[in-house]
Amino acid sequence: MGAGQECPAHTAVGAGGVPNQGGLRTLPQDISKQTMDDWKDSAAEYVRSDLFSHKQFVFDDELEVNGSIQKLVCNGINIAGAERARLFWEEKGGKVIVRNTFRRKRQAAQNAMKLAFRGNLNFTYNFNGGMW
Repeated sequence: MGAGQECPAHTAVGAGGVPNQGGLRTLPQDISKQTMDDWKDSAAEYVRSDLFSHKQFVFDDELEVNGSIQKLVCNGINIAGAERARLFWEEKGGKVIVRNTFRRKRQAAQNAMKLAFRGNLNFTYNFNGGMW
């Protein structure tokens, strides 16, 4: 190595082939379609499996960037970085996916309760103390 040259083993290459200071790799700023699809699927699954059991109704202010639901979902599916989280949430449809997943899950729960109540109420009661 000559004077002023860095050893390639100690220089990390970030997105776009740009060396980083301190040997750290940075995440690419552009997000691939496959990554975006994976995030959308993961966000919907996170809402269905983890979040819905704690919260069934969401309000618009909770769905805004830096709202409580946005923070929970992005942390739950491991989206690193505020800019990447904002990009996913606002521009790539993450907020819409989460809102629609809450709606579908709530509707499915309501339909299941309706079916359960119909099943329990399909009998005739004899006021003399028995069913016939």
